Order: sequence, then structure tokens, then C-alpha cells
Amino acid sequence: MKKTSKILLSALAISSMFFTMTVNAEELTPTPSESQTNQVAQETTTTKSLKDLTEEELNNIIPNTIEINITKTEYANYITRTNFQTDEEDIVQKALEEKFMEIFNQNGITNVSTSEFLTGCDLGGGIGFIDNGSIGINGSNYGKEFTIKYAKESAYSEQDATYIKNAVNNIKFANFEGTDAVFTMYNIGDEENASKWTENTYNFNKLFNDSSITIKGTTGVGGIGGGTPWGVGYILYFYKNNVLYDIKHIMNMGAYGTTLENGTPVNMAKLETDDEIYKTMAKELESKGFKNILGCYELTAYGTTTNNMKISFNLGSNYNGKEVQILHKKKDNTYEIFKTAITDGKAEISVSELSPFMIALSDNETITTENVNKAPNNAQTSSIDIVLYSILALGSLVGITYILVSKKKKEIA
Repeated sequence: MKKTSKILLSALAISSMFFTMTVNAEELTPTPSESQTNQVAQETTTTKSLKDLTEEELNNIIPNTIEINITKTEYANYITRTNFQTDEEDIVQKALEEKFMEIFNQNGITNVSTSEFLTGCDLGGGIGFIDNGSIGINGSNYGKEFTIKYAKESAYSEQDATYIKNAVNNIKFANFEGTDAVFTMYNIGDEENASKWTENTYNFNKLFNDSSITIKGTTGVGGIGGGTPWGVGYILYFYKNNVLYDIKHIMNMGAYGTTLENGTPVNMAKLETDDEIYKTMAKELESKGFKNILGCYELTAYGTTTNNMKISFNLGSNYNGKEVQILHKKKDNTYEIFKTAITDGKAEISVSELSPFMIALSDNETITTENVNKAPNNAQTSSIDIVLYSILALGSLVGITYILVSKKKKEIA
């Protein structure tokens, strides 16, 4: 009995010891703090990467309007400074990339590099400012379009903005294929001066009488060459007090022709003898007895036309006082003919529409057709022709004198 009691007591003692040791072990394990709990939760949460975004998630994250910290004046100065020709980073593109990085970080998408997404920008109306853009993720076939909003300028004045926009709208620009344009006109055949035309021929600041409005411009829109008219595209920026208020895409053009009384430039493209219009009109004039053709021209107006337009053809002072016939092929394919005298080297008529015109001398005996065809574009007899006529005349006189002298010798003999 005593032995059994001792065994039980020993068992109880061991059990008590085990229990005490277990409790002590639990007391030694610290209770995790709240910050530690959050840290563990963050470590177990997987951070979302950019390439994991669905199209719907991308559209929800990117707003419809992206506001950047670049003003329009800053961007215009960047364009005029670089003229799109340098490797300098586009300040709008850079501002957009920084904005997107900020947006991604705010939405828990961290460690993003700019190589993971693509941004595309569109020139608003093709006139110089980036007004719209789009973003896409590399490797995906979807994206989000947005509108760009520029930062407001502290010196910006609504009154100045209205004033300058009205001033620009009141300028009488020519309309070259839907684009505003200014023209420098040259007389037909005036290749000497026309060859001096450059893309910087026109001083755009002459467009205003107000010296407070300044114009900065840049080329790069594209050029037109290989014929008449010719020119190059400009982007013009209109400033007041160093703040940009308006922008305009304009063509700086050179052309052979004339200018109407209302300021509309009229281009005169010379048609060559192998042109079908030239051949048809030449036959019409020949049927009326006029063969000495001085030139054939296709007239195109770049602006407003009227029913009583005065146009003049520069034919050269050598023809002063001569009478010419000007045949006009109308748009309905009928003809009208004008008879006028050349004054100050020009033949002037009044018409109601512009299309092909052919000019011929009324007096067919004045100059042969062969010599007329050799005349320069401005239909003036060249100095070479005059020298040739002189030599021929002198040769004829010597010949006549020789015949008379020979005849007289025979009579004496």
C-alpha cells in the first residue's frame, strides 16, 4: 500500500512538473505587436505588377484628362528652340511619364520603369500642341486615350487672349489648299528674283501694326517644290508680354503671277507647247488668224474672287503699244477673247472667272512664230535676238552693196 502510494505520488509529481514546464514555455513566447502583424500581412500580400493590369483596371486607373506641370508657352519655346531637330527630350513626353509613374505608385503598382509602358501623343489639329495622347502596356493590345491639360500661367490674361485671337482672325490670309498662307509674287519670267526666295523670305511680324504682339515661328511642317507655287510650312506662335496666346499653321509661299485688288494672290502656271490645253487653244486662235503666241497660262486664285477681277500679264516693255489678243477658255469649255494694248509692259483685262488664258500678238508680221517661241517666259525679245537681227541686217546690206558695185563694174567694162 505504501509502495503503491509512493508510485502515485511520484506520477503526480512528474505530471505537475510537466504542466509547470508547459505553462512556463508559453509564457516565454511573446505576443506579436500590431505593427508586426501588419508587416507579416504585407509580406504575404503579392504586389501587383503593371503587366498584370487588365484593360478595365487600366481604364479605371488612368483619368480621362491628364494635367501636366508644363505651360503652353514653355512647350512652344521648346519647339522653337529645338525646331524638332535635336535629341533634346520632349518636355511634354517627360512630364507625362512622370505623371504616370505617380499614378501607378498611388495605386499600389510600384517599381515601374518607363520601358514597361508606351505613351503616344497627337499634335492637336497638326498645329504644334500635343492635345491628346494614349498609354499602353508593353506586350498588351489595349490602352487608354486621354486629353492633355496644360498648367495655367500666372501671367496669363483672358483680356490679352481675346485681343490677340481677334487680331489673328482679322488677318487676311490666302487660302492655299485649306491652309492659311502668305505669298510673295513674282512676274512671269522673273527667274532672277524668284531664285532668291528662301523659306525665311517673309517677315511674319509685318502681319501686325501692334508691336506688342510678337511672333515666333518654326518650320518643319513640310515643303512644296518642283513647280509653282512653291513654299514651306510654318508653325506661328503669337505672344504678348512673353506669354503665348495663339498658334497658327501657315504656309510661306512663292509664286509667279499677280495679286487681285482685294489682296488675293493669283498663281500663273505656264503651260508648255506639248500641253493639250495649249494645243487646243492655239488652234482656236489660229482659226481667228492669230499665230504669234506669246504664252499660255493656267490661273489659280488662292483666296476670294469676284465677278470683275482685274488681272494683268507682264509681257515686257519691248511690246509697249502693241495690241494683243487674249483668249480665255472658260470653265464651261466656251471661249471669250479680249483685245487690249500693252502698257508699261503689261496687258490688263477684267474677267469673272480664272482658268487657262493664251496671249497672241494681233499683228502677225511683227515677229515670226519661230522667234516668239524662242523668247523667254516673260515674252521679251532677248538681247541675243536683237544682236542676231543686227547681224542679219548688216549682212543683207553688205550683200546688196556688193551686188550694186559688181553690176556697176560690168557696165563700165
